[in-house]
Amino acid sequence: MRAANPSPSAHPRVPAAGCPRIPSTPSLLLALAAALALAGCAGTAESPGSEEPSEVGQPSERAPARTDGVVRHQVDNRAVALLWDDAEQARRSGDLDTAVTKLERAVRLAPEDPVLWSRLAEVRLRQDDFAVAENLAAKSNALAGDGRLLRYRNWLIIAVAREQRGDEEGAVQAREEAERLETEGLDS
Repeated sequence: MRAANPSPSAHPRVPAAGCPRIPSTPSLLLALAAALALAGCAGTAESPGSEEPSEVGQPSERAPARTDGVVRHQVDNRAVALLWDDAEQARRSGDLDTAVTKLERAVRLAPEDPVLWSRLAEVRLRQDDFAVAENLAAKSNALAGDGRLLRYRNWLIIAVAREQRGDEEGAVQAREEAERLETEGLDS
């Protein structure tokens, strides 16, 4: 098992809801974190958004990505909602191994839930498990249907995972997919 991240500053900060950009390499992780912070609002209550600083980092020459608002994700299964809440608490405190364990249990209970798969992909990305993160994000995309905002976030995860594995061409293609979804509108 991988150890939890000992330094929160080693991972991207999550901007508050607003207009993060689809950035170049160093700040792509920051934009991804912003998108993911809004992607996984689940459980029994609505999440008000990010608790972390709103700085995106280095400005990019790319157009701003619209991620206004919060994705509302209602979980009907109480066990899944509790696992989600536990995973979120663990993730926020930097206990990524516990977050993975809780999310994997939730996915076993609700395997058709694309938000669970996406959050699991995000945590795996933070654990530097890039190939797994990419596969989990692709699974989430396959289940996301018309959820453009979630698919947008998944493509950002895929872009970062590919880039970290040295697949620059694949990372560019993933960023282009994210940009295409942004252009279509991220209302859903």
